Amino acid sequence: MTQPSPNPEGSQRFSLGDPLVLTLSIGFIVAFLGLSFYDVSLVADSISASFAWTALVLGSYFQLLLLMTFFIAIGLAMTPAGKAKIGNLDAPEMSTFKWLSIILCTLLAGGGVFFAAGEPVYHFVVTPPAFDSEAGTAEAVSGALGQSFMHWGFMAWAVLGSLTAVVLAHAHYVKGQPLQPRTLLYPILGERLMRGPLGGLVDACCVIALVAGTVGPIGFLATQVSFGLHELFGLPEGYTGQLIILGILASIYVLSSMSGVHKGIQILSRFNVLLALAIGAVIIVFGPTLFLVNSYVSGMGAYISEFFTMATMTAETAPAWWMQWWTVFFFAWFIGYAPVMAILWRVFRAVAASAK
Repeated sequence: MTQPSPNPEGSQRFSLGDPLVLTLSIGFIVAFLGLSFYDVSLVADSISASFAWTALVLGSYFQLLLLMTFFIAIGLAMTPAGKAKIGNLDAPEMSTFKWLSIILCTLLAGGGVFFAAGEPVYHFVVTPPAFDSEAGTAEAVSGALGQSFMHWGFMAWAVLGSLTAVVLAHAHYVKGQPLQPRTLLYPILGERLMRGPLGGLVDACCVIALVAGTVGPIGFLATQVSFGLHELFGLPEGYTGQLIILGILASIYVLSSMSGVHKGIQILSRFNVLLALAIGAVIIVFGPTLFLVNSYVSGMGAYISEFFTMATMTAETAPAWWMQWWTVFFFAWFIGYAPVMAILWRVFRAVAASAK
C-alpha cells in the first residue's frame, strides 16, 4: 500500500510560526518574566501552590498515563505492527549509535546529569516508601537505585522516546498531517483541531511546557558547573558566575540547533556520550568495580521486583509530600516534554512501509 505524502501547504499553514501560537507562547513567557521581576516571591508561592494542587488532583492520572503508555508501547513492539517502517526513505538517515546519542542527550539533558548522583544519594539517606530498609545502611543501596531507576526508566522512555514519536510519525507520513504537537490529538478532535484556534492553543501550551521543562535542567547544570569550577580552580561561585555559565550554555544550544540534526546536534551528542563512556570506563576500571557491579545488579533487581508497587503507589499509600516532589514531579515533567519531543521522529526516520 502506497502511503500518502505529507501536505506541504498544510504543514506550512500550521507551523509553529502560526501568529496565534507565537502570541500565546511569547506573551505568556514575557508576562511570567515581568511578574517574576516585579514580585518573585508571589510567583514562587503561586507555582508551589499550583503544583501541589496538580499533584493532589492529577498525580494518580499521571502515573496511570505513563504506566498504560509503557504497556501499549510494549504491546506495539511485540505485534506485527512493530515491524512497520515509516519515513519515505530508502535507508535510515543515521547510524544506530548516532541517533541513540541524540536521544540520550536530548531526553536526559541537564536534569539527568543533576539527578544521576543526587537522587540515589537522597534515597539512600531517606528510604523511599516502597522499601523498608534502614536508611544509610548497605541494605538501602538497592532500594535507592531501584527507586531512581523507576523515575528515569521504562515508563519515562515510553512516553518520551517511543510511543508519541511513533504516533506522530504515522500521522505525518501515513495520514499527511502536519508535524506539530496538535496532530497527536487529531484522532480525538478531528479537523476542528487542525484548522481552528484550539490547535494553536494546544501548540502554544506545548511550547510553554517545553520552555518550563528546560529552564530547570539548565539551572541545575549551571549550579553544578559553577560549583565544580569553584572546587577545582577556585573561581568565585555566585550569581554572576552562574549567569555567565548560563550564557555560554545558551550560546552552545543556539549554535547547535542552528546547525541542524546532522551537524552540531549529532556531533555534540556523540561527544557527550563518548565522554560519558570514557569516564564510566575509568571509574569501572580504577574504582570499586565489584561494588559498582553488585549495586547495579541489586538495584535493577529491586526495580523489577517492586516495579508495580512503585508505579501504583499514591498519596494514599505514601507520604503526600514525597509523592509530590518525586514521582509525580518527574512524571508531570516528562508528560510536559512528550508532545514536542515526539517531533524528534526525524532521528528515527527510516524506510516507508504500509502500517498494518
